[in-house]
Amino acid sequence: MPGADAKRGDIYNVHPDATLEGDAHPTPRPMVCVAELPTNGYIWSAMSRTTSVGNGEDLISPADTSLGLTEDGWWTYRYLRSVKKRWTGDPTWCDYKATLTEPLLGAVMAHYMSRNDP
Repeated sequence: MPGADAKRGDIYNVHPDATLEGDAHPTPRPMVCVAELPTNGYIWSAMSRTTSVGNGEDLISPADTSLGLTEDGWWTYRYLRSVKKRWTGDPTWCDYKATLTEPLLGAVMAHYMSRNDP
């Protein structure tokens, strides 16, 4: 089934309970796969997209219905999540929406790689 195996650039609508960290946001939110973690049988890494106020570090993300993004927002590494592979592709927990293509994929990945991990 498409989207059942997360690849870099895949967008999913991820429920907070499908992540290790959970989320203060009570309903599913768009997240993009930024690292597949093929040697880890349990999780892949995702960067969240928010539609609340972004900050100067966030990447502007206009609405794009072809990607399942119905509102303007921001891709933000402030909300990195570990998504459980067992739920990937499940319509309730981690529903596949679309895959980013260039040049947007490159911009999103460059944004992710620009973060300063503690």
